[in-house]
Amino acid sequence: MNMKELIEGILLGTLTGLTPGLHVNSLSRLSLPIPVLFVMGLVHTFLDSIPSALFGVPDADDTVPSLLPSHRMVIRGKFGELVRLSVSASMLAVMLSILAMPIYFLVAPLYTFKIGIVFVFLLSIFLITFQRNKIRALLIFVLAGVLGFVTFQLPIKDPFYPLFTGLFALPLLIEAYRNPPSKVEIRDSELKIPLKRLLKFSAFGTLFVALASLLPTLTAGQASLLGSKFTESDEDFLTIVYSTNTAAYSFSLANLALTGKTRNGVMVAIGDVSVMELPYLYLLALSAGMIVVVLAPRLAILMAKVAFKSYKQAILAIIIFLFILGYIYNGVIGIGVMMSAMFLGFLAPEWRVARVTYMGVLMFPILVETII
Repeated sequence: MNMKELIEGILLGTLTGLTPGLHVNSLSRLSLPIPVLFVMGLVHTFLDSIPSALFGVPDADDTVPSLLPSHRMVIRGKFGELVRLSVSASMLAVMLSILAMPIYFLVAPLYTFKIGIVFVFLLSIFLITFQRNKIRALLIFVLAGVLGFVTFQLPIKDPFYPLFTGLFALPLLIEAYRNPPSKVEIRDSELKIPLKRLLKFSAFGTLFVALASLLPTLTAGQASLLGSKFTESDEDFLTIVYSTNTAAYSFSLANLALTGKTRNGVMVAIGDVSVMELPYLYLLALSAGMIVVVLAPRLAILMAKVAFKSYKQAILAIIIFLFILGYIYNGVIGIGVMMSAMFLGFLAPEWRVARVTYMGVLMFPILVETII
């Protein structure tokens, strides 16, 4: 095992995971060795729940469903337990995904484009019909879809950044700035969820996300939404969310080796990997996971204490940072897309529609292009 590659991947993944708005895809554009890229992306999935819980800043769809439950735990003074839940569920997801690889190797090559389109259609119906106000949910789904369709036609390098930042991150940040928590106790604490439940819901998350790694537009966030139908507590739900986030990334490497399909920016950067390389890369994943499980709680507590000393100033700095990144990635056009998405992003909570409905931004364009 190359310790230099392992350490470099852990350090870069920690940087992207703990920096609000800085997605791992941003660093994946650098010319890095495949092991470093893979470890970096994996560690990112262990840690990206921390800024989401503190500031409500998702860096992608993967963390969107966890925002309200994680905020409730933080407000109740359970931030330390939340961090331990995140890294423990992620570690279990890595282990379970590796154990599931023999079955995955049989199923992945069977995927066809027609199956994917049918699933996108069925998932679209599910996202709308499971909500109380179906008319408003449909309207938001279509509006997000039209915004996505138009954005994908624009001459910008990274259309996903302004769309997701505007739809999910900025409205939550602005709301947090306007109504900051009065007082939050930040302390470390042991994980209280029983191991049996942790294992059960991590297995649920890994199972659902095995589908997510094969089917278009089904992200870890949506897979966790499906899995949430089996949960009753915030801890159970978050276990599914965090395990799906990491398991999706783990399966994406196997899917790349088996089918050549890329499901995230890191896999695009890796480009090509053989089945023979998988054992070494997954061994690195296990090693990196064990290190993060030990170090993450202390690092997260330190970060939280610093953030809550000047909470509103920290949020304002993050908002400015997100706009700077938006300009660097896509220029003035990207800022325009981000602002448009931001105004739409305020609509779902106002209408009491689930934020995950905004995933029409990806699903609607696929359906339209298929029909056309």
